[in-house]
Amino acid sequence: MKTSRIAAAVLVAFLSSTVPHRAAAQDDPVTMQARARFKEGVDFYDKGQYENARLAFLQAYALKKHPAVLLNLAQSSAKAGHPLEAAKYFQQFIKESTSASPQQRADAESGLAEVRQKLGRIEIVAPAGTEITLDEKERLGTAPFNEPLDVEPGAHSLRAPNETVRVTANVGQKVQARFGGGVQPVVPVTPPPATASTAPPAPPPAETTMPPDDSGTKEPLPMWPGYAGIGVAGAGLIGVILFAAFKADAQSKADAVAQEIRDAANKRGISSLGVCSSTNASIQKDFGGACSTLKQNNNKVDTNATIANVSGVVMGVGAAFAISWLIVVPIVNRKRNKSAEIPLITPYAGYGNGGFTLSGSF
Repeated sequence: MKTSRIAAAVLVAFLSSTVPHRAAAQDDPVTMQARARFKEGVDFYDKGQYENARLAFLQAYALKKHPAVLLNLAQSSAKAGHPLEAAKYFQQFIKESTSASPQQRADAESGLAEVRQKLGRIEIVAPAGTEITLDEKERLGTAPFNEPLDVEPGAHSLRAPNETVRVTANVGQKVQARFGGGVQPVVPVTPPPATASTAPPAPPPAETTMPPDDSGTKEPLPMWPGYAGIGVAGAGLIGVILFAAFKADAQSKADAVAQEIRDAANKRGISSLGVCSSTNASIQKDFGGACSTLKQNNNKVDTNATIANVSGVVMGVGAAFAISWLIVVPIVNRKRNKSAEIPLITPYAGYGNGGFTLSGSF
């Protein structure tokens, strides 16, 4: 139960520090894939599926070289029965993680000491500059070597350009392979026995997190201008409807007044044409009020028609802008972060195994 709680804490810290509200837009696909594999590894570890956890952390570390992943990889490798692999990862963490906390470094050193109880060690003594190869396949580099080499228990051969030394490494023991002047006797040196209090490897502490990596990503264009355009188009539509109705009402009233003027002119036996522009005092007295009303209604018709036309233009412009923005901007955003749509081939490689995984949008 304790191990499960610690692993869960690592996951929470990992996600909280790397997933802002717009993570899908800001994170590059490599970081997103690394985070997904990391989460899978923690989930597998919590369930006791250590081999699956090891493979998931291998993939995560191939994508993102981060101490949180490396230390988890070492712990799961130890639990999965790969002590040599775990030892190499613990050593790599201790050597490369210069910013590790004292607790993290203590955990790594404790884990390394634990897995070494299942390994043998070879101390290589050779003239400086001598290139050494282990078991005809693994190039170790050139002498001098700062510390003994961790190996699987059993027989091993170490080859220099002009000399080969064969040794047998026993569990928990250190042997010496000496180059220069022929093969020297191998003297096993037994390290202090492991104590019962040696703690089993556990996932790294909760403060271990992986920072976001936004390299190569671009801030997406916002969508709100398109929605604003829809609002403008809606306001224009309302204006068209309202002022078209006002125009129709004013036109109806103007037509009614004009008909009254025509009827009154016919009763007097005069033409209705020019009645409202006449300078005759009698005509102005009889028709002045009606003509003034007719003029007011005609002015309302013109004003409402103008406003309705302007509202129609606003509606058209707003609709055109909204449609263009909502269609074009998603395309532009996909092009700005085009790699997020591409299936991602993820390599992973451990000590003695490797392969590829394929993931992404299809």
